[in-house]
Formats: sequence, C-alpha cells, structure tokens
Amino acid sequence: MTPRLLFIASDAAVFVSHRLNLVEAAIAASYQVAVASPGGGAVAAIIAAGATHIPIHLLRGSKNPIHELRSLASIARALRRARPHFVHLITPKPILYGGLVARLMGIPSIAAVTGLGHVFVNRSAAGRLMRRGVALGYRLAINGPATAVIFQNRDDLALFRCAGILRHDRVSLIAGSGTDLAAITPAPLPPGPTVTLLPARLLRDKGVLEFVAAARLLRQRGAGCRFRLLGDPDVTNPTSVTLGQLAAWVAEGVVDWQPHTSDIGAALAACHIVALPSYREGFPKTLIDAAAAGRAAVASDVPGCRDAIVDGVTGLLCKPRDGADLAATLAPLIADRALQQRLGDAARRHAEAHFDVDDVTAAHLELYSSVLDRPRRTALPANVSGRRSQ
Repeated sequence: MTPRLLFIASDAAVFVSHRLNLVEAAIAASYQVAVASPGGGAVAAIIAAGATHIPIHLLRGSKNPIHELRSLASIARALRRARPHFVHLITPKPILYGGLVARLMGIPSIAAVTGLGHVFVNRSAAGRLMRRGVALGYRLAINGPATAVIFQNRDDLALFRCAGILRHDRVSLIAGSGTDLAAITPAPLPPGPTVTLLPARLLRDKGVLEFVAAARLLRQRGAGCRFRLLGDPDVTNPTSVTLGQLAAWVAEGVVDWQPHTSDIGAALAACHIVALPSYREGFPKTLIDAAAAGRAAVASDVPGCRDAIVDGVTGLLCKPRDGADLAATLAPLIADRALQQRLGDAARRHAEAHFDVDDVTAAHLELYSSVLDRPRRTALPANVSGRRSQ
C-alpha cells in the first residue's frame, strides 16, 4: 500500500521556504503527500511539487476561543479527508491541535518543535499563566503511544523533559531545516561601508529593538556602517513592530529596510555581517543560510542561536536583550574586513559539514520509515485512515 503522509502547518509560505524539500523527497520515495495549511500564494508551489493542498482555518496569533475551536474542527476534517498513515505537525498550533486530534483518532504523528515561540520568552504574569496552559496542551498532544517528537536543539528538549511535558523517548534531534548549498553560495564581500543585515520577521522577540539600538549607538560613534532590516512585520504576533515604528527608524536614518524577499541569496551577497539578536530560537534558518553564504554572524547567546554558531570561529555571540553589548560585539567585526572574511570562510565550511539540506531530508525520511514500521498500539478506525495493521 502506498503510504499516505499529511503535513499540517500554520503558514504556507514558511512551509514552502523551510519544508518543501520534505514534500519533494517523500513523493520521490513513493509517498502520497498532502499539506494542510491556511491558503496564500505559496500554495501554488505546494501543488506544483506534486502534493495535494487542504485548506484549514488557523490564525497563528488568535486567542479567540471561537477561532480556536474552528481551527480544531478544520484540522479534524483535514485528517479525515487525507486519511494519512501518519501526520507531520509543524509549529505550535498544528502540534497542539493536530496532535490531540491524531491521538484521539489513533493516527501516528511526528511533532516538530521548531522553537518555543513568544509564549516561552514572555516574562509577564500573563505569559507565565499562558505557558502553563500551553505546557498542558503539549503534554496531551505529544505523549500518545504513536507519537514521535523532533527537537532542533538540546535546550528545548531539556526544557520539555524538566517541565514534565515530554514523557517518552521517541525523540530525534535534527538541527533545523538545512540549506541548499548549491543555491546559496559565497560571493565576494561587497565594496563600500560594512552592511549588517537582520533578515527575519520584524518582531521584538527577534531582537529588532536591540538591533536598532546598536545601530543608533554605532552611528553616534561614527562607525561608518549601515544597518539593514530585511523582512516584514507580522500582525498576527503580539511582539511585531508596527509600520509606524519602522517608518520612523528609516526616516531617522538609523536603519534601511527591505521587505521580505524569496531571493535570500542575493540579499546575503549584498551584506557583510548577519545579525540575529533573538531571545530564543529552535535552530534559525537565518544563521544557517548566512553560513552557507559565507557571511560572519553575530547572534544572542541563547538556545538555537548558540547551536548554529561556533563562537569566535564562524561568528560571535552577544548578551541577549542588550543593544549596548550587541554594538560592542559588532564594532570590531565591522571595522575589520579581513576578520569578516575569515569568519565567513569558516562559516561556509561549517555549513558544508553540518547544514546540508540533503542530510536533513535523509534524516526525516529515515524517521518516516521508522514511524511506519512501529507496531501499532492504538486502534485506528478504518474509515479514518484505512491503514492496515502492522
């Protein structure tokens, strides 16, 4: 029987940029693949790759109970329509809702914890309360007898274990989404003033405010460099910067801004340094792609970021949530083109050794095979997935 795989994702565009390789590889390995996500222009790429797209109602930033119940119901409908032998759940809401529904239906699942999101870095009382609720949801969603979990770094795995969220050993560590080393290649460092680039969604949790603070400090000191934001605000995220804030920074001359582009290779080729002063990550593609492009990086010493950088070899680590320390870390690198080149060359070698998308894809296919081969311990109604007993 041809194995049926269903991906559930919260954003079609992010799924295409980070996971389309898994769709292509699974289809090449004779899987029948469907992707359930909200709609958007990126759906065309999913269909062009040979997968079926199933639209679902899912609002990433919503806390409205009515919307959340609609999301739960639409995910249940997607599972009934796709009748998968197993489901790959990506990002928090698909894991929480899809994991619970799959567990109730007896469908094996793989939960990909790609990062812990705003709720795990929010220090407010409301954030702590929400964390308890989300932790309970994860506990219900990922501890079924036919559930495997992917973590991108050991810190997130340790947090889940210490908090009692994860209660089994069906765990894989896969360091991010990988990068296409043939598509993103090193280009010569451009002439002129040093350009430091932050390519990310424009969120406070990504360290955008610290990036702007560092830019302002270095500009006041006459460092002779340019700071560029690459990406768009995300109105679904409570930590998004506003277009008004962005316009004010640009008018002040403290940063340049370039909207999100699908040609990340060209954007990286036009800069000298990549910065990611994030508060917490899973395993940031920003830093993986920067390494592939042969660009030195400066990032916060937090989970995810420190896993993607060899401090002092491929880049530099700075204190989190500290614009002054980011400026102090960047200053000597901005002033030394030879150091930029040396760290960038080492970053490319590190990417070739550790971030090849083909290796990441192979690790996922191996996991898929193990999930299909795992003995069933939960009855699966034939009208839900049609999977034979094993």
